[in-house]
Amino acid sequence: MGTFEIVRTWDADPDRTFDVLGDLPAYGQFQPLTRIRATPGPIAPGWSFVAYTGLGPASVVDRMVVTAWAPGEHFEIVKIGPVLDGWARVHLTPEGEGTRIVWREEIVPRPGWLGRRVGPVSDPLMRWFTGRSLDRMGERVSAR
Repeated sequence: MGTFEIVRTWDADPDRTFDVLGDLPAYGQFQPLTRIRATPGPIAPGWSFVAYTGLGPASVVDRMVVTAWAPGEHFEIVKIGPVLDGWARVHLTPEGEGTRIVWREEIVPRPGWLGRRVGPVSDPLMRWFTGRSLDRMGERVSAR
């Protein structure tokens, strides 16, 4: 699979936008068939969480660690397997009365040779899945 980028502009300031985007334990509310198990404590570099997407034993396990955390500005996570490898980088920039969000992500199924083979099919699906989740988060920001 490859790297993709999604850009959105929301009618909210960067702090309010980050309140929703940075609520990593709540991501299961925005992503279909996903539940999150998070490490206790405040989010900061080194904090980790696991997303389980699917039904029961057929779920994909996506372990992640926060590597950068600047509320109102950006955050980064790294995927550490066992099924998925990659990263996500999210940057927020004030734009007029709102915030421009740039979400860049690379998702690579393990082993790498399999990821390269399924990429042409899975990349558009992951771009759609992530974009849909961002749109649902944007609705939450607008409702505040």
